[in-house]
Amino acid sequence: MSLSIIVPTYNNVKFLDELFESFKKNDVNFPHEYLIGIDNCEKTKNYIEEREFPNNFFFFYFVENVGPYKIKNTLAEVAKYDNLFFFDSDDYMTESCLSEINKLIFKYECVKPKFVNFKDTNEGRVFIDGKGLYGEGVFAIHKNLFLGMNGFEGWRCAADSDFMGRIYKLKRKINLTNIILFHRRIHGDSLTMCEETGYASKIRGKYSSISKNKTDHGILTKLEKADYQILYKETKSWSESISTIQNKEIDLQKELKEKKHKLLESIFSDSPKEVPHREIKVVNYNKVNQITNRQTQSNLGTALKKAKLENIKRNSRR
Repeated sequence: MSLSIIVPTYNNVKFLDELFESFKKNDVNFPHEYLIGIDNCEKTKNYIEEREFPNNFFFFYFVENVGPYKIKNTLAEVAKYDNLFFFDSDDYMTESCLSEINKLIFKYECVKPKFVNFKDTNEGRVFIDGKGLYGEGVFAIHKNLFLGMNGFEGWRCAADSDFMGRIYKLKRKINLTNIILFHRRIHGDSLTMCEETGYASKIRGKYSSISKNKTDHGILTKLEKADYQILYKETKSWSESISTIQNKEIDLQKELKEKKHKLLESIFSDSPKEVPHREIKVVNYNKVNQITNRQTQSNLGTALKKAKLENIKRNSRR
């Protein structure tokens, strides 16, 4: 099997070293890739540009701040492999996380890993809920199933809970792991804790209400995506945005189509064609006959002279 690990990130550079180190420590012997989506954060962009990463790390800079779910949708479509694993950039994996996920996704359509919460305090790291919990935002899923449902709602928060509600109602094969596979960081800037999008926020309440009142819990009308640039790791430079590249390709195809149309129009047009003027040459047969007669008489005289000479030669041999 194989995995594409998708991680959106915004303004949490202080957590990324531990996150990436946990990736590298995982015991992985199957094809996998890491797709990191930077949510229009210059600080995170600079952090990435200043460091070196393995060849299976790929970075995408989103040209507008769109939130984690549009990033996940966009990168799910870009992903190379048939199985996706959505992870959060402020958490970190245990060393057996990816191998366990990869093993279970072969049997199930969706896998939700068990986790424990922790806080970093002045006295050190404190773990909470030691027996483990299950969340909504970190999970593995078959790519064709996720895209077939048109992914997450393009909301700022609560779209993972909405997605899980839809997939439960569709009665897909879901597994909850028996062992703890990642550690979830509790901090004030997370989507579930900050004032703007936290559990007590108005916007989260609005989205939760929309989700509960849905009558169709299956496929969304479309996959909500966003525009991005790609990092060229060799040069530490970023591509033009995907929308710019696509528009240039469209313009080029349009230009070629117009040229082809004009060419065909010129070939098959009903308007009369201009024929180049050429001088018509008339053969003067009288002159030709005169020349021919002169040549015939000349040739005849020559032939008679040759015959007379041959006759003289024969008589002289006798």
